[in-house]
Amino acid sequence: MDIITLKLSVTHCFLLKTKEGYVLIDTGYEADWELFRRRLQEAGVEFSQLRQIILTHHHDDHAGLLNLIVKENPRIQVVMSRCAKELLARGENDAAHPKGVINRRVRLLLTLKRFIIMLTLKKYVPKNRNLKFPPYEVRPNDILISGETRLEAIGIGLKGRIIKTPGHTIDSLSVLLDDGDTLVGDAAANMLRFAGTKYCVIGVSDLDEYYRSWQRLIAAGAKRIMPAHGKPFSVDKLIANMGRNKKQNMVMVSQGRLEKQLR
Repeated sequence: MDIITLKLSVTHCFLLKTKEGYVLIDTGYEADWELFRRRLQEAGVEFSQLRQIILTHHHDDHAGLLNLIVKENPRIQVVMSRCAKELLARGENDAAHPKGVINRRVRLLLTLKRFIIMLTLKKYVPKNRNLKFPPYEVRPNDILISGETRLEAIGIGLKGRIIKTPGHTIDSLSVLLDDGDTLVGDAAANMLRFAGTKYCVIGVSDLDEYYRSWQRLIAAGAKRIMPAHGKPFSVDKLIANMGRNKKQNMVMVSQGRLEKQLR
């Protein structure tokens, strides 16, 4: 299907058109607000046309704009993993499941992250906002996903399903459309491959679970992978790179230490 990409400072969000309006996949950083509004306008889409937001996971670069978008259109339903509810209410990336940076080269490059965001947005981003976002309280009309769910079953007029793809986080979800297009959030990525990411996202909480999620997507019929970070790519890349990153090469970083590195 025709998918509209909204390129923000670091995150790619996506719009899926339905008869009723649009489904938004992820939202970006809190600091992306003006850029998000501009991208939406460039796409010719009004806030009033947004019907659902499907959140691939709770991280700051995916959930940072939830409150602002819902304020613009309170009728929007937010669809998320049931595991995301408490994490969103805390307003910070999950510290209970420590992240491992995929290798030492990527860990070094992470120190540049905040500066890249500021250059992209052309504005100052406070140091203390790393890994934090405005807390979001789940509302009665929001939808919590516990397992594989057809989109039609939750009132979304698209042929496809939501699949649990944990590994990056415990609440990670992917949207697999029946034509094979798959919006994976951070369940895969196409960035920093020169540094050895091998189509993994830069930070993973459980590498074995991460690769099992790849296997799940492959078995379910994914064809084109559309990650939140980097350009779309063929599922063949997941098949070819399955298991190539090793746990012994990862650099385990607690949230507190990682936040200091990003300042």
